[in-house]
Amino acid sequence: MGKAIVQHNLPFSFVEYDGTWEMHRYLNHKVQDVSRNTIKANILDIYRIEKRKMKQELESLSGRICLTSDLWSSSTMDGYLSLTAHYVDENWNLQSRILNLRFMPPPHTG
Repeated sequence: MGKAIVQHNLPFSFVEYDGTWEMHRYLNHKVQDVSRNTIKANILDIYRIEKRKMKQELESLSGRICLTSDLWSSSTMDGYLSLTAHYVDENWNLQSRILNLRFMPPPHTG
């Protein structure tokens, strides 16, 4: 459920909607309901696993890594600073991975 919430940008409270519970009970009457806190913990576990995999991938590279930074503005005009790694993988495909994203308090400009 956590992967679906991240993939579709759903709120954590999605798991507490009556319709969600009804759908899961219909598919499997033995399913146990979970809270938004349980889903939050599940998503943090997914994040830690993916972070560990990315770190291992970057450590195993034989080539170089180029780092770039950029300022972003959200739809609500909040500012963010990103750090992105660019590298060529073992199949000679260009890869880009966002390593970090931080809130950038105003005022800021590009």
